[in-house]
Amino acid sequence: MAADHPSLLLGEDRPRTGGMMVGGNPALIGVPQAARMPRLARSSPASPSTMVPDFPDRRDWRRQGVVVFMGTLAIYLAVACWLALDVRYYLGDALSRTQAAESILYSRNPNLSVMGFIFTPLTTLVQLPLAAVAPHLPDLTRTGLAGAVVSVVFMAGACRQLWLIAAERDIPRWYAVAVVVMFALHPMIVLYGAVGMSEAPFIFGVLWASRRLIRWTSTDDVHDLITAGFALAVAFLARYDALVMAFVVMLLVGAMTWRDRRRRGWNDPAGFAFLDMLVLVWPIALAFVTWTGASWLSTGELLAQFTSQYGNAAVIRQEGGGETGLQALVDALTRTLLISPALPLLLAVVIIASIRRGDREPLLPTVMMVTVLAFQILTHALGSTFGLMRFFIIAVALTAVLLIQLLPPGGRFPTLRPGALYRERPRARTPWVSVQVFVLLLVAAGMAVTTTGLGSPRWAPQEFALAQVIPLADKGTLAEQERRIRVLKTFSTERYIADHLDSLNLGESTVVTSVVKSFAVLNASGNQKQFVIPSDEDFITILNNPSGSGVRYLLVSEPDPGGVICPINLRYPDLYDTGAGIATLELEFKNQGVGQPNWRLYRVLSVPVGQ
Repeated sequence: MAADHPSLLLGEDRPRTGGMMVGGNPALIGVPQAARMPRLARSSPASPSTMVPDFPDRRDWRRQGVVVFMGTLAIYLAVACWLALDVRYYLGDALSRTQAAESILYSRNPNLSVMGFIFTPLTTLVQLPLAAVAPHLPDLTRTGLAGAVVSVVFMAGACRQLWLIAAERDIPRWYAVAVVVMFALHPMIVLYGAVGMSEAPFIFGVLWASRRLIRWTSTDDVHDLITAGFALAVAFLARYDALVMAFVVMLLVGAMTWRDRRRRGWNDPAGFAFLDMLVLVWPIALAFVTWTGASWLSTGELLAQFTSQYGNAAVIRQEGGGETGLQALVDALTRTLLISPALPLLLAVVIIASIRRGDREPLLPTVMMVTVLAFQILTHALGSTFGLMRFFIIAVALTAVLLIQLLPPGGRFPTLRPGALYRERPRARTPWVSVQVFVLLLVAAGMAVTTTGLGSPRWAPQEFALAQVIPLADKGTLAEQERRIRVLKTFSTERYIADHLDSLNLGESTVVTSVVKSFAVLNASGNQKQFVIPSDEDFITILNNPSGSGVRYLLVSEPDPGGVICPINLRYPDLYDTGAGIATLELEFKNQGVGQPNWRLYRVLSVPVGQ
């Protein structure tokens, strides 16, 4: 083959001298053609894997990947149904996303902008098909099961991606099974694979991008780089953390391309480095521009998460700011270690082993996930985020990938288009089986530490209550059990309010409320059109004249001096206490849950007091 000729592999033509004119320019007569032509690679030093005789296609690994997906899907779905239908354990952000999906379809003014621009849109948009059948299966949205199903699918997909990383590493199958099982059954992965939060799609996107970037390190296949870009876009649409991660990885990809081309003596290393960076980031750049542009056109704010009065920054500011300083830094590091106690040791061992065998494959996924962890630790130390375990969940994925990268790679990657910078994978001796077993047992022992940490109200304020319903778990003192029961009752009052309003058989536009606090009420209601909410075009008009607009009730939450401002309480500061002269108290609901406000339902007066 022509590609086997060494001069063509270097992208060179053999020098020619003499009196032949090139392009009709006599000034180039006698100049060696190699000096005139750019030294660019013209072909890969490796053939596509389909052209290699007896190439192992590993179809059995891919079939087993389907088994991994279906098996974990069944486990997470069972846990999701148990939590949603039996335990009734819900997280506010998950219910809020489900309510947004339902409002997009069934509110008084259905449109995509109803979802708001505080959260990234992926988890809401993917729920739309499930929300569409909610009138026939109301428990899908009432219990937040629609969001939980989304988490189930994405987390099962993450397990499959991890299996494929192990398959393409060509490590012993028993070791790959052990790694995937430990990842899939990690308490944090099981929980957040079943509750409708954004962690599952984020982890899926990160592992998908990791797999493709690991491949690109050796194959230089543009398809791997493009697919990694789409995976990063998925991660961004799930969580904003992906922006920082993608920026760092983009720079690293550019640096690697520049260095490799420069070492080979090829021209324009900076240009090709820029091209690879562009190929990687254009999908996430497109997603970012589309999302922020839609936010700006709809709300006038480019980054509502950071500038809106309902965004994360405003919530933290209104609650007196998050914990800061050295103690916050220690707490963030502690939560990371609680999630994966073996991570620091494993990270050091993999780095040393990779340097010794000249293996670059662990570089990109490690930098990606360490960037996310560092970002979360730093922002918590600066008081920009709350102390929640789930913010550090990427440590579980990093630990699993490092376990795979601990062993040296086997054969070459299957690839249809190896690039000019194709590299053969390094060969090294596989550690003794006893060493492999010891490392696996060390990581498995760390899961017991995680389970203990999840039972602590200090370290796991959103998860500790589940110890009350898990068999054989330590229930603690009576006071601790009472606290857990209250947490498990969170949003039960909102469901009761929704049932009461639905029993009144109200017509359209008869209840004014704000989804800032009442999203769980709307989520549990079977009549979305009875509510007038801030995303409705006529919300301000109706709020200014509720009696003249046919409104019968005002559902308002107890004002919280340090909380997010409710537009109804902002318009009528005395409404919750006195009815503000426009309504009379119908019912009061004392909240049974933790962190949720008390509620009052006011009946609107036909003629306001004083008129």
